[in-house]
Amino acid sequence: MATAPTTPHDTTAGGRTATGRRTSARTASYGRHMSNVLIAAFTLSAGHTVYARVEGIEDPTFTVTTPLAWAFYVVGFGSAVLARRTGRVAQVSVLAYLATLLFVSVFYYPTTFGPQQQTTFGWFENDVYVGLLVTATYLGVQRLRRTTLTPQ
Repeated sequence: MATAPTTPHDTTAGGRTATGRRTSARTASYGRHMSNVLIAAFTLSAGHTVYARVEGIEDPTFTVTTPLAWAFYVVGFGSAVLARRTGRVAQVSVLAYLATLLFVSVFYYPTTFGPQQQTTFGWFENDVYVGLLVTATYLGVQRLRRTTLTPQ
């Protein structure tokens, strides 16, 4: 599927394209896909948190028993639910949250990722997690721009 920006002449009254397809269903899919990407990212992150606990390599400030970790995952999975909302405030809120997470992932997390945490799974989780955040951000920006998915 390719993306094409929505312009006023692409739709007719009632939120339909010139071919008669509903535009809301197609633009809503960005929210669904973004939500699924976020669920994958936070599931991977939570899995790594448990793995770090089992291996004894966890960051003492972010463990399965610290309130910070629980709050992080509640907010993270909550953002996945919020990503499905169509309101502009919800969309901007999720994008602001993702921008914050990407900032932390690039500038703070590497300072806590010491040699002990640098296992194969640790590197995999870090790279895939950040990649999923970037993908979710891209989907969110396209949705905010009101870009629609169009079948080819």
